[in-house]
Amino acid sequence: MKPARKSKTIFSIGGGKGGVGKSIFSVALGAVLADEGRKVALVDLDLGTANLHTYLGITRKTPAIADFILRKVDSLEDILLETSRKNLMVISGAGFAPGMANPAHWMKLKIMRHIKSLPADFIVIDLGAGVHFNTLDFFGVSDTGIIMTAPEPGAVMNAYGFVKGALFRRLRSVFGKHPLIGPVIDSGAKNTGEEEKFTLEWLAGQVREKAPDMLPLIEEMGREFRPALIINRVPEGQKHLLVKNFISLCVKKLGVHIEHMGNLPDVPVITHCLLNIPGFLYSRHGRPYLDAVRMIAGRLAAPAAAAAKTDFTDEEVEEIIRFMDGLDSSVFSGTNRDTWRLRMYFKPSEVVDFLMKRGVTHEAFHRR
Repeated sequence: MKPARKSKTIFSIGGGKGGVGKSIFSVALGAVLADEGRKVALVDLDLGTANLHTYLGITRKTPAIADFILRKVDSLEDILLETSRKNLMVISGAGFAPGMANPAHWMKLKIMRHIKSLPADFIVIDLGAGVHFNTLDFFGVSDTGIIMTAPEPGAVMNAYGFVKGALFRRLRSVFGKHPLIGPVIDSGAKNTGEEEKFTLEWLAGQVREKAPDMLPLIEEMGREFRPALIINRVPEGQKHLLVKNFISLCVKKLGVHIEHMGNLPDVPVITHCLLNIPGFLYSRHGRPYLDAVRMIAGRLAAPAAAAAKTDFTDEEVEEIIRFMDGLDSSVFSGTNRDTWRLRMYFKPSEVVDFLMKRGVTHEAFHRR
């Protein structure tokens, strides 16, 4: 079954450390967006220790991603569950399948493709902790990647490690096969003794020297790789120095600018309501947390909606690249064919629009 394609906004919520409140915030963000009349799909991709469904009060056995991995269902839409909240649906990560916590590359691509096709206005992906490639790739599939942390030294340093890993993974997904840029990125990732040297500015300098025609794409990626930051369990009125240092560290050592979207209050009573987070939000005790989530949702939704795009599957990207390789060079006059080829891994819709404006068409352009 080939999933239909639909434009939508995807948020992914990750971080380097477990226990910082990613899943609770995922449910809260989804509930707030759903209350505004948007169709929302929550997707639990913490495939090792999934618990998103329990926060919604779903404790019975239900269809889950394991069924999709084991091919018991044809698509993720088949396991999309209604919840007690109007407009809010969930895909559970519960269950077990061999290798589920570390799916094969082809299965990971299949999961990402089906996530993009879910019938929702907003998709919220709850990720596991750590910097495994699968987690970073799922983080990179979103329109807006959200880093969650707590104002504690260990959590903040793990969040920095997550940002660094996500940046390298993003760069490698686009330039990994480039004969000159790929080795530079790989070398920077391995050279931990000089990690302060690898900033986007340093990489741009290397590209300017080795492959100057790729420089505009590097610069564009640098401008657009801006993860959102949310701090959890912040005491009222406190502005933690660790957060300021974290943002400065990302700029200094990576050249990455982090967008601080807001803080979530420290509400200890939430631990007594883990089987009904939406219900807690609308209780007297949950009001401060709800107000904070509403403010953050407003900040997230506006730019993300503007950036929402229609995606092409990985197979279609490769198909269009092969097609581009056979086009006459006159199609790319005044531009660079290689740059447009790499842009297919970054912004495929823009490449297709460029080709169509130049009078080029292909069947894959119209599978929408």
